[in-house]
Amino acid sequence: MLIFTIIAYALLFWRAEMPGSWGLFPPGGAASVWGIVGVYLIGHAVGGWWTTRRVQRILWHDPDAIGRALHVQHRWTFLLRCGSILGFAGITLATKWPQWFLSGVLPPYLQVIGDLIVLVPFFAGTLILWLAAFPAERALRDIHDPLHDHDAASSAGAWRLGTYLDFHIRHHLLVAAVPMTIILFIADLLRGYEGYLRESTGWLWTPDALLTAATAVVFVAAPWMLCRIWRTSPLPAGPLRDRLEAMGRRIHLRFRDILVWNSNGLMINAAVMGIFAPVRYVLLSDALLSTMTPAQIEAVFGHEAGHVRHRHIQHFLLFALVGWLFVTGVMELLARSLAEEGAADEWSMFTVQAAGFASAALIWGLGFGWVSRRFERQADLFGARCVTPEPQSCGRPCSVHPGDQTSLPPEGRVCATAAATFNSALQRVAILNGIPIEERSWRHSSIGSRIRFLALLSGDPNLAGGFDRQVIRIKAALVATAVLGTTAALYYWSAVPQPALLRLHAGIP
Repeated sequence: MLIFTIIAYALLFWRAEMPGSWGLFPPGGAASVWGIVGVYLIGHAVGGWWTTRRVQRILWHDPDAIGRALHVQHRWTFLLRCGSILGFAGITLATKWPQWFLSGVLPPYLQVIGDLIVLVPFFAGTLILWLAAFPAERALRDIHDPLHDHDAASSAGAWRLGTYLDFHIRHHLLVAAVPMTIILFIADLLRGYEGYLRESTGWLWTPDALLTAATAVVFVAAPWMLCRIWRTSPLPAGPLRDRLEAMGRRIHLRFRDILVWNSNGLMINAAVMGIFAPVRYVLLSDALLSTMTPAQIEAVFGHEAGHVRHRHIQHFLLFALVGWLFVTGVMELLARSLAEEGAADEWSMFTVQAAGFASAALIWGLGFGWVSRRFERQADLFGARCVTPEPQSCGRPCSVHPGDQTSLPPEGRVCATAAATFNSALQRVAILNGIPIEERSWRHSSIGSRIRFLALLSGDPNLAGGFDRQVIRIKAALVATAVLGTTAALYYWSAVPQPALLRLHAGIP
């Protein structure tokens, strides 16, 4: 859901730069626009109802077919979300709906209100899908309730509609919408006063530089905001907290706090947020804490620590920089080509923006997912290594503890017992969250493939070492590309003080 919300906001940024006369549908007045918006929302209701009915029919005919029902629920929910964002793109880019509320209608400091109204169909469609899915998800949870044996009262209360919607709105919508709305507000201000800013500084880049700086501030402060959007509280003092803090000291992981992620039992998950230790939080959900053993919790904690210790967030930022440089380069080349042909008008700006959007979709859709899946497996390896037992406690054939070896495991190897502990945690995450074990996602390999991969590496230290070297090469390529791309961009900007893209954006001939 996170990526779909970000795309919805990105469409709003793009629409603000498009020609005001653009529209695929004839300007038939307000009735036609409202009709399109109405069909969009009705489509959500019909699609969500059909999916829920299909899941319920599977369970009615065979209550033991929960695996098939889960597969149908996940697959069609994903397809409905794809249809939702495509439909919203059509409303935003091809109708007059945004023109009623976008730039020029409201002053810059109030424009964010108009932006949020433009987003209402997307928000409403998302809410409709959740309302439609609730009966199916409740039926699936009634058959297999992860908290049934732990806290029946909590489990029963967790599946009230109000609690269910509160959870999804907080964890799947506001998590992206709040920081993106802040960035949108700042962008509206800068867009409204960009002429003054450029004239007063004598630099075409001033609005873009200020937006970049503001986005960086929001990104750094986001963990602090999210801990308040979500329902969190410090992990109580006790043996588990002592154990996790001891692990943090052992692996040199610094953080502000370990928080309980209160979801009323709706989620078995963990997360780490924040680049810098003063605003870095480790979150463990309430259901995870109540359904896993201390060793499994320690393994999950180690996985999240792996993202920090291997600097995955920093390398994701490098990927974003490389992607931005590539997309900007494509747009600049196209803008120069159009300027040389004397075609620098408002439609040229749309053409350039469309090329940039398509390039960004290609890079993020293919490249980011590929890199992310390898980083997840590196975090899996780190989590397994964090729970490596003493030699006398390892009861499996193991390349780390052969024979009477008593030294600590050499770097690069994975203990078979530790891998089994971590894999048991992965299996519980899949089962308790109702995730089909072979289901893949954009950013994650399937849990089944991750389990097999870790088991394979634990039996062959050469494979483990080879995977570590592969990830090192990926990171080195990101660093090298970012350095070379930034150097080339700085050289180009110094040689061409007014690039064709900015001139086109500013309306300078």
